[in-house]
Amino acid sequence: MPHYIVNSALILVGVLGLFVMSLMLFSYRSNIFVNIYLLIIFTICSVRNIIIGFLGIADFNFVINPKLTSPIFLIVAPSLFLYFKSLVKDYAHAHKKDLIHFIYPALNLFLNIVQEYFHVLENPFIENARFISLIGFFLFYLILSFNMLYKNIWKESSKRTVATPHYLLIKKWTLFVFIISFFLVFRIVCSIYYEKLSNQLFQAHKYSILVIIPWLLVYGKILINPEILYGYPKLKKRIIKIEKQINFTDHVWIFDLKEISNPKDKKLSSTIKERVVPYISEIENFVEKQHPFRNPKFSFADFAKAIKIPTGHLYYIFMYHAIVTFVEYKNYCRIKDAIRLINEEGLEEVALEDLAKKVGFSSYDCFFTAFKDQTKLDPKEYLINKKDITYNRNILI
Repeated sequence: MPHYIVNSALILVGVLGLFVMSLMLFSYRSNIFVNIYLLIIFTICSVRNIIIGFLGIADFNFVINPKLTSPIFLIVAPSLFLYFKSLVKDYAHAHKKDLIHFIYPALNLFLNIVQEYFHVLENPFIENARFISLIGFFLFYLILSFNMLYKNIWKESSKRTVATPHYLLIKKWTLFVFIISFFLVFRIVCSIYYEKLSNQLFQAHKYSILVIIPWLLVYGKILINPEILYGYPKLKKRIIKIEKQINFTDHVWIFDLKEISNPKDKKLSSTIKERVVPYISEIENFVEKQHPFRNPKFSFADFAKAIKIPTGHLYYIFMYHAIVTFVEYKNYCRIKDAIRLINEEGLEEVALEDLAKKVGFSSYDCFFTAFKDQTKLDPKEYLINKKDITYNRNILI
């Protein structure tokens, strides 16, 4: 009975994988290339799980020679690496050079075919060499995948072209998939070792029960967070569209690049140009939600660290895409914060000094000057006349 349950579970997991794959094909077809390698992985693994499940239940013998189908599972390893690579590199089209990653599975298939006609090649030396090469093959692609992800996504200093929420989602997703992959590779190695000791064909069918929970976790995560299928850079086209979705302050930001005279900044410009909008989005969202400038000692370096933008990049943003300095921007945000508090809390004149300190000014005089510069009214005048003021939202919101 337990044997029947395990094989039934394998079939169900395989069917679920095909269902998720159909969602990827029909619901996310606008970004399907990003997921072409994930589709390959899901197809191979889902069909394998279904076949293994049926074999365990009905002992069904396939007409096709297993030696012709067994190397197919080897395609999963390079496909996983190429999936991670497509997440990071944002390929516009398939690269012919990627076919080199599938040479090893093709060579295994070729060897199996040749052994059918030349039985002399079915000797222990060749099979031992095949076993060692299989282990090396999977470890090689695990290392390649780790290196790709660590340098481009996991490392704190990695360059980002999307907003923080999606960056964190992709980071967690790739880490999750890599851990699952590491576990599954360990199962494959144990399985082919068992098959070697038993003089069986290397198909990695043994211990298939161990794949049920990992695959359920993968499919469940995708169904809960389908946006991960859109990849790392694709978010710019799918959900950011920040110019329309975020209320950028025209009083602060400009998107037409100023003339750059500094050679270092010219070099940086080519790297940072696609991140300007995401960076400004992160700045605006962080200030709006966290009110960091209420701390009078909150510095430029503190700001860069808090929003996880390299200090040089943040300097570039304020130098070439802002019409105010960082100090002026701080005061601007503080006055915006103060006006919101006045309107929400119904403050009286006696509370203005406390308000000045609350929003981050070191003295009431500084607050008074900044308030009048931005609103053309001093704080007391604003309180007196606020019911009659038609506030120009293009200036402060």
